[in-house]
Amino acid sequence: MTTDTSKLLHDLRSKCSSLKSAAELYKDCSAAEKKEMLALMKAAAADIANLLGRIETGA
Repeated sequence: MTTDTSKLLHDLRSKCSSLKSAAELYKDCSAAEKKEMLALMKAAAADIANLLGRIETGA
């Protein structure tokens, strides 16, 4: 495994952990906070998809 792949996997674990934490907190948020939380979760999910693509292609 290359250093780049190791960094990508580290970043992936971090993003997944953040997304999981946000999902757990979501139920206790106000309506306004839920809107913000969803935006953050969507951004994290997009980052996860990007990281997976980079890992898949070896980039």
